[in-house]
Amino acid sequence: MNVTERNRRIPKSVTDVSPTVMDRTGKYTVVKACNDHGTITLREHPRNGTLYVVEYDDPELRAELADLEVGSVVHLDLRRAGRRGNAWCAEAAQPVGT
Repeated sequence: MNVTERNRRIPKSVTDVSPTVMDRTGKYTVVKACNDHGTITLREHPRNGTLYVVEYDDPELRAELADLEVGSVVHLDLRRAGRRGNAWCAEAAQPVGT
């Protein structure tokens, strides 16, 4: 069976791929502070999804986020960092009162 024949047997709904989310804005909790590689692990509200910030739009933003402690809550604008699984670039940040 060639690829064309196999694809005819797969329902169209299975082969249709929805667009990947490339930008996110929301409230996040720091679950692992910034490490030596500049990665911060976050938990998304309210879904509890885990995200990894691995890039920053500017050095000041990186320094600001690197100072956050575990448990800190921050509002972030994020965009996908390349095509890596769950890696994000921070574009902007605002503190959130707890």
